[in-house]
Amino acid sequence: MKKIVIYETTYGSTESYAKRIAEELGATIKKHEQIRVEKLADYDLVIIGTCLLSGKIYDTDRIEQWINTYPDKTWGLFTVGLSNPSLTDFEPIFKDNFSEVVQKRITPFHFRGTIRYKRLNLMYGLLNKAHINRQSSIDTVPLDDEGLALLKTYGTIIDSRDADSINPLIEWVEEAEEKHKEAN
Repeated sequence: MKKIVIYETTYGSTESYAKRIAEELGATIKKHEQIRVEKLADYDLVIIGTCLLSGKIYDTDRIEQWINTYPDKTWGLFTVGLSNPSLTDFEPIFKDNFSEVVQKRITPFHFRGTIRYKRLNLMYGLLNKAHINRQSSIDTVPLDDEGLALLKTYGTIIDSRDADSINPLIEWVEEAEEKHKEAN
C-alpha cells in the first residue's frame, strides 16, 4: 500500500507531526504546495495534516478537491491546534469546514500544537474586554482562571505536542493496510 503524508504548517507543529508520522509509516512526505492533484493517483492512502485555528481548518477547498477527485482512496486528516483533543468535540468543526460527502470519506485525528505567544495577540483580547467595559482600563480587566493562566505564561512558548498522540493514527493506517491486503 503506497502512502503519502501531505501537510501545511503555520507555526511548525503540523510539520513535526507529519515528519514523525511519515517516518513511522515509511511514507512519502510533501508540503501542500508541492502536490498537484494528478500526483495523488500514485497513492492508495493519503494523510493530510493541517492547522486548526479558531474553528477553521486551513486549506479546506484544496482538501475537498483532492478527496472528490479520488474518492476511492483511503483518506486520513489530522489537524493541529491548541485545544485538548480529549475535551473537545471536533464533529461540529468538521461539519462547518467540510461537505457531508467529504466528512464521510475522511478519518479525522487531532493533535495539540505549540503556543507561541509572540505570534498570538493576547493583548487584543484584553483590550477588547476593556473596550466593552469602558470604565475599565487594561490594568483592571477582570480575568477568569484561563485568562490568568494565559497571562502568566505570556511571552513564553508552551509546547503541548505529544509524540505518542499519533499512535491512534498509526494503528488506523495499519488496519487499513491489513484490509487492503485482504482485498487484493
